[in-house]
Amino acid sequence: EAVFDLTFFADNPRPFYRLAKELWPGNHAPTPAHHFISLLAARGILRRCYTQNIDSLESAAGVPPELTVAAHGNFDAAHAWSASRPGGSLRR
Repeated sequence: EAVFDLTFFADNPRPFYRLAKELWPGNHAPTPAHHFISLLAARGILRRCYTQNIDSLESAAGVPPELTVAAHGNFDAAHAWSASRPGGSLRR
């Protein structure tokens, strides 16, 4: 879990980048369950898709972003972080 800690990342980003490379969009295909959720959205009966996954497979399956709540973030909402900026501020 330290791989997701900003202090750990600032000191040693390699573990995070190894994990991110493995999970990078396009490396894995959506499952039938992801496609089923997309079908529910297409039929107008999906109110919301809550996910704890960060792989963005819901998006790859066609679930609209306005219906997806990524509890831990995902690659769709990823942004750069710079330790060189005062306070380790975010850069978009």
